[in-house]
Amino acid sequence: MKVTKIEKNDNIYHVTLTPNWFEKLFGIKEKVNKFKEKSTSYVFGGGNVYIRSDGKETKNGSKIGKAIDRWGLKF
Repeated sequence: MKVTKIEKNDNIYHVTLTPNWFEKLFGIKEKVNKFKEKSTSYVFGGGNVYIRSDGKETKNGSKIGKAIDRWGLKF
């Protein structure tokens, strides 16, 4: 899955994930996950930890966490 679009509404990030051609062969569809920043966690090496709408946290260095951080730094 590839991050194709990120939007922010009321401190909730809506991340659109699009499958690559191989995943499309197996019938995986595009999906949108909702993430919220968890500001109380310390991450060695910088970055942020995000919580998905089902309660799972992103790990340090996850591709979704990095994508949201890069999106936030754009101007």
